[in-house]
Amino acid sequence: MEILRLLDRRDKFNKIIDQLKGQSELGEKEKQLDDLLNLVTNAGDNDKISSDQPFSELIKEFNQLMITKDGPHQKIANIIAELAKTESLRQPFVDGNIIPTLVKMLQSSDNNDVIQACRALGNICYENDEARNCVDENDGLQTLLNLMKGINSNNGTDVTKLRTVACGLLLNVTNTHELLQKKALEGGALDILEDYLKNHAEEEGLPYMVLLALDSLAETDFGRQKMVTCGTYKSVLDFMHSSKVNSAQDTTLDLLCSLAENDEIKVKLAESFLCDHLIQTIQSNSDELAESNQQQLLKLSSDLIVLLLTGDKSMEILFETGKGPVYKESVRWLESSCEYLQISGALAIGNFARNDGHCILLEDEGVVTKMLNLLKTQDNKEPNIPLLHAILSALRNLAIPVANKSKLYKAGAIEVLLNFASTPILPVTFKLLGALRMLIDGQEETARVLGRDKEFITRLVEWCGVEEHAGVKGEATRLLAWIIKNGKNAEVIKNIVRADGVQYLVTMATSEHYLMQNEALIALTLIVGSSVLDEAAMALKEAELIEVIGNLLKNQQTLPNIMANTLSLTRALVMAVSHRPPQLAQCTLLACTGMLSNMQSNVREELMCAGIPDLAKQLSTHENEDVRNAAEMLTNVLEEGPSVER
Repeated sequence: MEILRLLDRRDKFNKIIDQLKGQSELGEKEKQLDDLLNLVTNAGDNDKISSDQPFSELIKEFNQLMITKDGPHQKIANIIAELAKTESLRQPFVDGNIIPTLVKMLQSSDNNDVIQACRALGNICYENDEARNCVDENDGLQTLLNLMKGINSNNGTDVTKLRTVACGLLLNVTNTHELLQKKALEGGALDILEDYLKNHAEEEGLPYMVLLALDSLAETDFGRQKMVTCGTYKSVLDFMHSSKVNSAQDTTLDLLCSLAENDEIKVKLAESFLCDHLIQTIQSNSDELAESNQQQLLKLSSDLIVLLLTGDKSMEILFETGKGPVYKESVRWLESSCEYLQISGALAIGNFARNDGHCILLEDEGVVTKMLNLLKTQDNKEPNIPLLHAILSALRNLAIPVANKSKLYKAGAIEVLLNFASTPILPVTFKLLGALRMLIDGQEETARVLGRDKEFITRLVEWCGVEEHAGVKGEATRLLAWIIKNGKNAEVIKNIVRADGVQYLVTMATSEHYLMQNEALIALTLIVGSSVLDEAAMALKEAELIEVIGNLLKNQQTLPNIMANTLSLTRALVMAVSHRPPQLAQCTLLACTGMLSNMQSNVREELMCAGIPDLAKQLSTHENEDVRNAAEMLTNVLEEGPSVER
């Protein structure tokens, strides 16, 4: 039955076109147009006209009628507007050259003609850059702006509708089209839209379309900056403050979120009444049983507050040295029954915790305990990924100040965090590793707690080899190095060696990031100077440590500090093996035969083969004092032992 109905509609459509072409009298043509308008207006979503029908012939007929004096222009534009609701029919109208005629129609003295022309052009231009470009090539954008400006002070039902559809056309012409957005902004679009918002906010549907058009123009940095210069954000705030905003609250908040991407606007919004208004909105919509539209309002309001906190100056304004309403409200959100508010609270705290003073105050006021308690609620249940991500980010920031580290440890942060070490969700793992790394910085006891947890170390080494997430791989390797550096403990190093972590530290020494190189070299120096070198030796050999050392010393791009630390690592290695009893040491750095041999001789032989002694002598004249001193010290140590024939 459905197929028969569609075929019937197609037959009717084709018949109307044939009759339209066959008529010479304008009056008869209008009758056919009435039938066509009725057909396309009453079509359901699954009952649309398709472009495989004789569409090009119809467009030719439209073009002919549109240039006819006193022709049915309005009716044709109405039909085009209805047909162009179907995506596949928009491009044929562009190809059929109907756009120039519709653009001219925007200058008609009949408002109803202009309304239908706006509708037709707006629908053709929807998500269609070719149509938008064609409008621009025919001076359509400026014609539209002139029209909108001209009807600003006019009254009447038809003018009210015209203002709304004109805003809709501006939206569809400029949306996602950066060049046309810029042209509209330079052509005075902001002044026009602001006037509409101030003078006609009571008109049904108009504020909504104005806000959408402004949001489109605020997509780019240029647009947002223009709105700073023109003070457009003030008009939006004034509208929000009025009683007329109720029907467009979501759209207003969406626009303010777009504007708040600009740091200057962040500050202006933070200084305004906005956050008090948002807090009130949230408090009145935080009931979990609230309707979905109210929940959306809550989300947009809390999102906007968090966005304002991403700016340094706006964050300080809203923090008010720990006395600001936004700060107080954010802390309350941590204990809300609404998960979205919990997420917003954690994100807000993470943003407040961007300097040591704030972090210390937050810890003193018990925020850390609230965060840990919230994190505990996520254990042994289906994890809320955004919430975990937000809490772990905040805890990482809170753990940065030296004064907070031991307090977080005593509050049980390590135990709570380790409960999430088994998570398979890598973005959460990334934040977890960052928080742990900050907690052990300079904290020997905390580092040893992690290093002695063999299950965690095994997991950590696995993360060092994760290829799917570069951030996790980097953080895991850095944490491995930091555990060694801060733990300074043979048992900890042994656990890392036995978990096959050494290879990742050697690879880390070749990183393109200076900090990671340095951290790896320090960790490796502690390993070779420890009592577990014999156990680590084979891993160092297999990771080609000496080859890595040679490459770093040969590379003229190696930074002086890295060069000096590489020389110090080499010296520590030579000195360490020099004290191993020859009869007990395994040949694990040269190790080809698996037989017991003299480790000292083997190390010296490898160093000689890699040209390290010669490199050390060359570097003893380096322009950097630290490099010179380290090179001289290595040379002296090498010369103390027995020479190896070359």
